[in-house]
Amino acid sequence: MSIFSDILSRHIAAKSVKPNDMAQYCGLERSFMYKIIKGSRIPASAEPVLGMAEYLRLTPQEKEDFVEAYKISTEGYDNYFRRKAVLELFENFEKYSEPEHLLPPQPLPCLSDSTDTIAVTGKNEIRHLLFHILFLESRRQDAHIRLLIQPDSPFLTELLASIAYRNPTLKMDHIICFNNSEKIGPDKQNYNLFCLKQILPLYSCACLYNVYYYYGTLLDSTGELLLFPYLILTSTHVFLLARDMQSGIIMKTPEMLSFFRELYEGYLKKVSSLAVRMEDVTSQIQYFRNLTPVPDHTFSLQMIPCLTYSIPDHFLERYILKELPNRDATIDLVTSHIHRIRKTLEESPLYFIFSLDGIRRFLKTGRIPEYPESIYRAIEPSDRILLVKRFLRLCPGKYLKLLRKNIGNIDNELFMYINQRCGYLLFPSAESGQLICLDITEPSLLFAFSDFCENLDDDLFYSEEETFEILSKLLAEETNHIE
Repeated sequence: MSIFSDILSRHIAAKSVKPNDMAQYCGLERSFMYKIIKGSRIPASAEPVLGMAEYLRLTPQEKEDFVEAYKISTEGYDNYFRRKAVLELFENFEKYSEPEHLLPPQPLPCLSDSTDTIAVTGKNEIRHLLFHILFLESRRQDAHIRLLIQPDSPFLTELLASIAYRNPTLKMDHIICFNNSEKIGPDKQNYNLFCLKQILPLYSCACLYNVYYYYGTLLDSTGELLLFPYLILTSTHVFLLARDMQSGIIMKTPEMLSFFRELYEGYLKKVSSLAVRMEDVTSQIQYFRNLTPVPDHTFSLQMIPCLTYSIPDHFLERYILKELPNRDATIDLVTSHIHRIRKTLEESPLYFIFSLDGIRRFLKTGRIPEYPESIYRAIEPSDRILLVKRFLRLCPGKYLKLLRKNIGNIDNELFMYINQRCGYLLFPSAESGQLICLDITEPSLLFAFSDFCENLDDDLFYSEEETFEILSKLLAEETNHIE
């Protein structure tokens, strides 16, 4: 039996429903209904599933669980929960991109200057000492925090984000272990996606945050007897922690600091960089130039579609700010970038996943979100219409995927370009408003994001004909409004 057939059978038994009557109500053949109940067949669409839920008179929660069981049975357990985790990231991106920065006053000294090694037990004592050590380090001119710890503790993540907020001189290196399996854990989470969600707030801070990863069998290693697998290293303290963060050892002699610093630097040679953070337009465009599209499997997901390749050359001279430093060099760089994208998309088109609200937002503001507002003035209304028309004309219709509703909050959005070889996440910094571009290279994350885009339900989108009809009507209305 499948998960869906199991839950269906239980509802039928609990409510003494006759399968024949339910089949007739849902417009299904009697024999097919019995095959669904036995688990040998699955409905081809969600429509009869919703009919069954109606006939069974399920409560809202029962209906939600019933439909979820159907999706798990059609997509597979691991696929369903991985895709659900990606969707949750985009829909609730504001939660992950806004770092906590309410820092209490400087803590009172709590470590003895005369003691070189301290054993610590208890959650509250661990947290108090973590705050003390990390806070003091963050106030140094050469502040550098080295972490070898999983991002499982909300307290530690919030503490790190708090001390990193508006602290551009703070350097933070973080080594984490990624799961080497695509299996979903007991908490129904894809662990590697979970890790990315936990550390995103740190990328939004002003600090120099670098993340490195290696692989381990995390789902099978929770019962291992490990003494102190976690390390937090500052300029003045070594803090070894148990996995449950309930006990630890603090050392501060020069010999121990030197020993663990060398050990950590050795680890850095064995791990891979998770994402490269780029904040300025020049570095972002130079990075974009090296991206390699995969025909029919490359996606751009952002509610205001990526309009770059439809920008006419003369727009740059017209709209890039006259007072921008190195303006001519910037115009040359962006022009070259646009020409390259245009040529690339002629050879390997990509899918543009966007929304009607996104198009409306661009027509209202004249802002292209993948470029910081500090380098150009808003595009004039007539040119906004021209740009969208060029976008529709230059892009093959089958690659325009107009969503029936937004994915995520259009006011605080995560932009994505992705395929299974390369990709990036682009979002505004909560601290400075500058755009942050994260180069994603880790294979499981690339697969999770590209698989999500590739398997979005067709019902989420307007048809190709509907898309052109809706957008043509919108552009005509905007043109009439201007005139």
